[in-house]
Amino acid sequence: MNDASRRAAPGGGDIPAGKLPAVGSLLAAHHGCAVLLTEAVGIGTTGMDAVIESAWSDTICTLLVDPGTPVRASLLGAILRRLRADGRLDEPEGAASVFSADHFFLPPDDRWAGWWDVDVPFWPAERTPAGDQVLSAVRRLPGDQRILLLLRDAARLSVDQTSEITGLEPENQGKILDDARRAYVEYLDQELQAESGKAPADGERENMGGR
Repeated sequence: MNDASRRAAPGGGDIPAGKLPAVGSLLAAHHGCAVLLTEAVGIGTTGMDAVIESAWSDTICTLLVDPGTPVRASLLGAILRRLRADGRLDEPEGAASVFSADHFFLPPDDRWAGWWDVDVPFWPAERTPAGDQVLSAVRRLPGDQRILLLLRDAARLSVDQTSEITGLEPENQGKILDDARRAYVEYLDQELQAESGKAPADGERENMGGR
C-alpha cells in the first residue's frame, strides 16, 4: 500500500501527515471486503491485486479531497467500476433457482426470523463452512443478487450507498436481497451436503427445531 498511497497523493509525493487515518488502520478495516468482492465478482485471478491497488489509490485520492467520504463504499465502488471497465466483471444473466424451502424459511413474526444474520438451517453446530464453500455459493448467484448480497450483508453498506454504487433504486433492493439470501443459503447448504455425502432427513430437521 505504500506505493499506492504515494501515487494517490497530489504530484506523486507522500500523503501529508494527519491528512488521513493510518494506512494500516484503513487496510485492517476495509481490505478484507475488497478482496472478497474481487474474488466473488471478478473473472479470473490474474491482475486482481492491481485492481484492488488501483481502487485504493482512487479512494485515497477521494479522501484527500473530501475526508468525509465513506471509505468502504468508495473502495468497493471503485473495484466494481474498474472490473466493469476492464470487461472482467462477472455478470451472469437470469434469476436464481426457486427453492421449495418452506420448511426453514420462517414468517416475519417467528422468533427465528432473520436467521441469515445469526445461524443457518440444518447445519450441525460444529460445522463451519470453509472459505472456498462460501465463495462457491456466492458465485452461483446472478450478478445483481451477488453484488447486492456482498455490499449489503457482507460489507454492511447502507441502502443509499449501495444504490449509488450499483444504480439499483432503494425500493428495488429488498426483493433482490431476499432472493439472494434464500438462494445463497440453499447453495451453501448444498456445498455442505455434498461434502458430508447426504442431506439431512426430515426427522433430523425436526430435531433441529425446523431450522
